[in-house]
Amino acid sequence: MLISGRLPLYLLAGFTAAIGCWYLIYWNDEWIRVLGSNMLQISAGAVGAFWTLRVGLRSAGKREAFWLLLGAGLIFNTFANLQLLYKQLASTVIEYSVFSYVWWLIAYWFFLAALFWKFKRIHARSTRAGYIFNIVVFTVTAASASVHFVINPIISFADESPLVNLLTVVYPLASLSIFLFTLILYYSLLQQGALTKPLLYVVWGMLCQVAGDTGFAYLAQQQAQQSGQFVDVLWVLALLLIGLGGYYAGEGQTDPVQENEPDARIKESVFPYASIAVLVLLFVVSSHWEFNALSLGLLLLFLLIVGRQLRMMRVLNKLMGEYRYLAYHDPLTGLRNRIGFRQDLERIIANTETRAGLLLIDLDRFKVINDTLGHHAGDRILVQTAERLRRSVGPRSPLYRLGGDEFVIILTDAANSWCAAAADRILAAFREPFRFEDIEIIVTPSIGISIFPDNGCTSDDLLKYADAAMYLAKESGKNSFRFYDTELHAIMARKMKLENELRKAIERAQFKLHYQPKVELRTKRMIGMEALLRWEHPELGVVSPSEFIPVAEESGQIVAIGNWVLERACAQNKAWQDQGYPPLCVSVNVSVRQFQHREFLMSVHSILQRTGLSADHLELEITESIMQNVIESTDVLLALRRMGIRASIDDFGTGYSSLYIIPKLPVDTIKIDKSFIDDIDNRMQLSMLKTIIDLGLSLNLGVVAEGIESEHQQQVLIANGCPVGQGYLYSRPVSPEAFEEMLSAAGASGMDRAITAPE
Repeated sequence: MLISGRLPLYLLAGFTAAIGCWYLIYWNDEWIRVLGSNMLQISAGAVGAFWTLRVGLRSAGKREAFWLLLGAGLIFNTFANLQLLYKQLASTVIEYSVFSYVWWLIAYWFFLAALFWKFKRIHARSTRAGYIFNIVVFTVTAASASVHFVINPIISFADESPLVNLLTVVYPLASLSIFLFTLILYYSLLQQGALTKPLLYVVWGMLCQVAGDTGFAYLAQQQAQQSGQFVDVLWVLALLLIGLGGYYAGEGQTDPVQENEPDARIKESVFPYASIAVLVLLFVVSSHWEFNALSLGLLLLFLLIVGRQLRMMRVLNKLMGEYRYLAYHDPLTGLRNRIGFRQDLERIIANTETRAGLLLIDLDRFKVINDTLGHHAGDRILVQTAERLRRSVGPRSPLYRLGGDEFVIILTDAANSWCAAAADRILAAFREPFRFEDIEIIVTPSIGISIFPDNGCTSDDLLKYADAAMYLAKESGKNSFRFYDTELHAIMARKMKLENELRKAIERAQFKLHYQPKVELRTKRMIGMEALLRWEHPELGVVSPSEFIPVAEESGQIVAIGNWVLERACAQNKAWQDQGYPPLCVSVNVSVRQFQHREFLMSVHSILQRTGLSADHLELEITESIMQNVIESTDVLLALRRMGIRASIDDFGTGYSSLYIIPKLPVDTIKIDKSFIDDIDNRMQLSMLKTIIDLGLSLNLGVVAEGIESEHQQQVLIANGCPVGQGYLYSRPVSPEAFEEMLSAAGASGMDRAITAPE
């Protein structure tokens, strides 16, 4: 390429340096100034015309017209300067030519045509009101100053021919038109994100051209303008900037210019008011306090500012109304939200004579809908839920959405029977399935009810107690309601006490492990043991695992407790082996939450390394609920098998058992739940028991019967092929010291005597 790289910038710097040297060296030589000024403008116009025409001729589509029009304007500008140079060189008097003014006006019409073409091309029909205000402010300021300082003096003291006077007046008007269209184009491009580097150069070039024209017109009116003064520098810079825009467009630099948010705010808010301040300053220094163009401009700007402020106040009031609505309402259902609920409830509570019922509604298993059908389906269900609740309780009872799938209803002047009747109507309304895209979805609610002032006198207490009652309704089987009462209060207090004390149980050494033997039924030989957790609290006494394990799972403490149990059982088993007792496999119960923890496998491996227990002497007992997530559970079980650890399914037959899944799970043993053993004389129950035993044996799995308490149960199990059992018939879960005595007795006299010896 003829011109590439950074040469345009170097050329612009060279022109600027040449202008500076010209002023410094030849400031007092008028003829040299005239020659230098015109030669620089001719050169800049020619270079700019070359760059813009080149990109215009090479471009495809409508874009070429913009650059071709700019190129034509630069050519006519160059002709004007050539005409001026010829006139000045041919005459001893240095003056501007009428023909030069004509060429410049033609150039300006081409510039205006280019700006209008670009504006039309980007379809800037919806310019922001803020931008329109800025454009009008700039235009009024510039027009007022031009009329007062340039046009009025020209009209008042015109002594030239009508053509010269007309050209003298039209020239600043054309310059103002360029200023107006440049601002409109700039803000339109900025709004639509289409302001590129080439177009930014063009904008700056047009503004420099307007600045030079304004300075020239003012100096001419003051009869102080001569060729070669500072306004010529602005003209040269304007021609070069427009040309640079064409050059960079030819280089393909069409990425939008990214402006920082603070800079954009300054341009939009500070610059317009700065121009108003300039107009006020001009009005003050003009020493003309009568009504003129400047005062008219100030009046117009004052009216514009007042109008804009009134419009902004109207918009702000509208936004405040919308924000106030959103602050107290749920955007999905249109119901009042948690903030609105608290306000309304506090107002009701303030009236001490009012009795109110609080119904907290939570949808059962709503997460499954979001996970399977997507959140869009969940949102539709929530909207339909709000409609059903509204129909159930009527418009007089306030309905709120607290968030997620929780709703609450306030019943004023409500007796317990009225609250129960309302809850029954809600449950009845949910018997009909919801529909989403031809899919029927069954959704049931659980409802907790608290009463003011019986259950509390603050909104926090009433909501807390209704929430506790609602969770109790869920634990009772869901799709029901429950009142908060003193019994529930005691349950909550006990649960909170357990949760708080559980956090300190490990460090205070309140947990103990007891061990129960596993026995080969035919020989009564001890073949293993199960480690069972016990909590001996100094104040609460012995707390049943069935009570504190659910609390630990709900509070997330089960992971730490489970790791402690696993490490303690492995360490104890290893210690017994080191003492010379026969090696036995110890079974440890693992909760689903612990089993699904991301660090479960790492924890098991680390515990085996620390304790030194061989992996084949450890068995993990997991409930059937792992089948809810078969893929991930299978991966974990396979990893345990690769480590050499056995796995068994505890309480088999009472939960999520699936005959299709069982053969695919990498487990070693199934443990028959005690409920089958307790009713072993029932023919149907015995048939189920035999089926489970046959299923396990046919799949080459170990089978263990839990809860054997009588010789009769033992004989029936043996008759039906069950190989292993455990229960009170052989031994209750005992302390490590008592179990060690059983191990000693087994080593001395055989297991038959050991398991029948008194504890």
